[in-house]
Amino acid sequence: NYNQERNYEFFDDLDRFNGDFTFIDSSNPRHRISVAGSYDFPFGKGRPLLNNLHPVLNAIIGGWQTSHLLMANSGPFLRFGQMITDGSAPEVYRKRTQWFDPSKFQRPLPHSLRENPWQYPGVTGPRYWNLDSTLSKTFPIQERFNLEFRFEAYNLTNAFVPTNPVMSVTASNFGVTTSQQNRGREMQYSLRLVF
Repeated sequence: NYNQERNYEFFDDLDRFNGDFTFIDSSNPRHRISVAGSYDFPFGKGRPLLNNLHPVLNAIIGGWQTSHLLMANSGPFLRFGQMITDGSAPEVYRKRTQWFDPSKFQRPLPHSLRENPWQYPGVTGPRYWNLDSTLSKTFPIQERFNLEFRFEAYNLTNAFVPTNPVMSVTASNFGVTTSQQNRGREMQYSLRLVF
């Protein structure tokens, strides 16, 4: 599943009586993709390979299935508040210690009108991606009873995805990402009796 989106907002945040409203892009990520799939390993009873295994061996290596979910997006556009700037886009480093060049911006004078753009083309927050995976097997016990084993891993690759950088020109850490938006790898297993 792939999604490309574009959204405009139409307003003037400082002078409500000014008829010269501005269209700005939404801060949502421009591209999103989700891929899901499952795979039955071809070993064991009823499968193409090793389908005549001894019941004990079949219980160990036969009938396994894996499934995966991959989600990714291109990162949201960063919204800049009212600042003094020369109007050109800041240089983007994409490092946790400095996401973009903050030296291009200065604190505005009180009660001054906005002159800088809300956002700059290509200046986006961190790209997001995550892979979740499951390994499962069903053990038939009797005609009406099955035992289902599942091993699940969330953020399987233990990828670090930082949050958007601090966007306040008055903050000492302006342009720095200070935390993580996703969680670290989590694993769990379950054994369920189905009847």
